[in-house]
Amino acid sequence: MRTSPARLAGRAALAATLLLLAAAPATAELRGHGGFVKAVAFAPDGGRALTGSFDYTVKLWDLAAQEPLATLNEHEASVNAVAFLPDGERGLSASDDGSLILWDIESGAAVRRFEGHQGKIQGLAIAPDGRTAASASWDRSVKLWDLESGTLLRSLEGHENNVNAVAFSPDGERLVSGSYDLTVRIWRVADGTQIGQIEGHEVGITGVAFLGDGRQLVTASADASVRLWDSRTGEQLAELGRHDAPIFALAVSPGDRWVASAGADRAIRLWPLAADAEPRVLEGHLAPVWSLAFSPDGAQLLSGGADEVARLWDVGSGAELGVGVTTAQRPLLDPLHDDEGRGAELFRKCSICHSIEPGSQNRAGPTLYGLFGREAGAVGDYKYSDALRHKDVVWTDETVSRLFEVGPDEFVPGTKMPMQRIPDADDRRALMSYLKRITEPAN
Repeated sequence: MRTSPARLAGRAALAATLLLLAAAPATAELRGHGGFVKAVAFAPDGGRALTGSFDYTVKLWDLAAQEPLATLNEHEASVNAVAFLPDGERGLSASDDGSLILWDIESGAAVRRFEGHQGKIQGLAIAPDGRTAASASWDRSVKLWDLESGTLLRSLEGHENNVNAVAFSPDGERLVSGSYDLTVRIWRVADGTQIGQIEGHEVGITGVAFLGDGRQLVTASADASVRLWDSRTGEQLAELGRHDAPIFALAVSPGDRWVASAGADRAIRLWPLAADAEPRVLEGHLAPVWSLAFSPDGAQLLSGGADEVARLWDVGSGAELGVGVTTAQRPLLDPLHDDEGRGAELFRKCSICHSIEPGSQNRAGPTLYGLFGREAGAVGDYKYSDALRHKDVVWTDETVSRLFEVGPDEFVPGTKMPMQRIPDADDRRALMSYLKRITEPAN
């Protein structure tokens, strides 16, 4: 189906709006990632933040200006969790590539890589003394790392499904983990012994956090509920509330005044723990919200979403900070992918990793604008794998089709491209036709 001139004009206008918003400093969201913002963390000074994204990068932000200070690019897959160490001079990130990276924030250099997981790392926590890190992985384990030496201290085994979240107790002596196996497990850090287990959620646990007293803990789940527990007895003390869809993110404010949760319904909900507060909803994200963090003083909240931005909120008023446009004026994602037809349908998966508009930034993968006739590894500002950068191939109908026929891992052994095959020849022809049309430079 051919796209009408009116639709093309509408797309062009919407794309131009996106570019203008992205270029405007300090008047919009923390914009700059090329994919879901999966992780957010405040620095101890409250003036800077780290964000991690599906685009494989970690960004350091100046929150007053809402501008990026540096992009840290050493992971080979989505970054799912980030944290500052207590000194504020180092940061840690966790990725789908199964590794943790310790960063020097001042220089942006990767100081150390921690490897040992056999699956994606979804959750991350730093002990209060800053010496130990805990990682939660889809290999069903939790691992404890010595941040100074880089050594694996111990692996905590027992979960029967993917582990999504971890948190240290305020005294650093216990660790809590939450899993798709519907359990919350409590571990003694000193020797890795499991000392408690909590059950009650109907669907997998996606967030865990201790309160300041070290006894109560909060959990969030894909069953859309937020619950308060006694960590010693395993008793459920309260259900704080529910969302209209699965919850992906959880945070507790310093001083235990608020519990924040967010997820697939795009809303951030503040549940009061203080008697003089009322529940509150913060709305502004245009897609599911994946990450939350309170500032050290509890006055601000940072959120990251599938709309590819991080947003900064004033907790007292519920207002979004530094935004010069209303929610109604914000452009929806994917303005260029509304065509009907099989080719467009197949491309939707590709669009998660690749942009196609002229002048668009790289995402998890390089821009596809001008793809056909281009040599592999030729987008100058994209960090390719060695395998693809040295692949002697030009992208044509035949080579792109072959990539999808046999899969990236066979076409370019050693590539970091995710596994994606299209075995049906008619489907590949439909995708090639669509790709050629939407990626071809204008005359």
